[in-house]
Amino acid sequence: MTKPWIFALGLAFSLVLALPGAAAEAKIGYVGLKDDVRYHPVIAYTRIQISPEKKPVEGARLAIGDMKVVTDTIGLTLSLDEQMVTDIASATASVQAMAAAGERFALLDLPGDMVEQVAVATKDLPITLINTTAPDDRLRALCLPNLMHTGASDRMVADAYVQFLRHSNWTKILMLVGQEPRDIALADAFQAAAKRFSLNIVDRRTFSMSTDANNRESNNPKLLTGRTDYDVIYIADTLGDYARRLPYRTQLARPLIGSEGLLAAEWHWSLDKDSATQVTLRFQRAAEGGREMSGQDWSTWIAVKSIATAYAKARSEDPAAIDAFLKSSRFRVDGSKGYKLNFRAWDLQMRMPIPLTTHNAPIDEAPFPEFLHQTNVLDTLGVDEPEHKCL
Repeated sequence: MTKPWIFALGLAFSLVLALPGAAAEAKIGYVGLKDDVRYHPVIAYTRIQISPEKKPVEGARLAIGDMKVVTDTIGLTLSLDEQMVTDIASATASVQAMAAAGERFALLDLPGDMVEQVAVATKDLPITLINTTAPDDRLRALCLPNLMHTGASDRMVADAYVQFLRHSNWTKILMLVGQEPRDIALADAFQAAAKRFSLNIVDRRTFSMSTDANNRESNNPKLLTGRTDYDVIYIADTLGDYARRLPYRTQLARPLIGSEGLLAAEWHWSLDKDSATQVTLRFQRAAEGGREMSGQDWSTWIAVKSIATAYAKARSEDPAAIDAFLKSSRFRVDGSKGYKLNFRAWDLQMRMPIPLTTHNAPIDEAPFPEFLHQTNVLDTLGVDEPEHKCL
């Protein structure tokens, strides 16, 4: 197996030959939300911590270090301009200040509604925004030339689940859906993907964590999963407290997918091919508390790695040309997932495979071989060009 440092030196040598010169310094903006509830440690009502606090900016910091051998070779110093904001107004102001300072790229680690409003407000500025963590499909339909996406969309994740179910010939699905807005959004995306691939949703049922006796049927797993036949249960529970209690308590002995059981996301720490283990270990060593790398961490890491690669391989010192190269079909970046990744022309979404894992092991990966595409099999995940419509 090729040693990672040998590969990095080889890449750096090829890049320095490709680029006649580069700016001495380039800053990449990073706009995050203070006290972002998406990254709070998940605490069950019993005070048990289900998941740790997340800080995706740590993925961006790791990528700066990972790409240093390349950027040093071409004479480029990359750094992060980290700004933590409190609302849409301060987020917009931060991006405006970054553009005024000559920063050509900025990562947005913000909820979807904030991403949309900031991108619209700054669309005429000479800065490209990369949405790293908001999965909302609506953002991909805005058709803003200044907004790219490295995190997987809801539709991409839903298609990964549905391809797996078709591949496994599990066609009858019982859906259990929580009452949070994100639960409903995830369930709607899954249901649309299931319909597209002719899976049978036998029922869609809402669960509740209430202890009210009147809600007994909506929070008792046996009652909630009874009175129908199914091959698999899909559960949408972004809080996670109901989902973690569901295994082995269903009416029928059936597998779970979604918020429990089989999970689909951009990344999982258990991935063990294509140098994934090395990425995970580097992140764990660098992250506060030695936590495991999440999908949001990976999508932030790959955003910075993509920008660094574009600076190195665009064969130009013109920021506009570097931006154009990043968005072009010539661009390729290694995401340690077995494919060379780039961005779709129609919605500027990064193409990527979606791993399917349990909480501690890789199980499979979408796209599956029976799902063919005329140009790129990765476009079987998410909105393809013929069905893409701008809002």
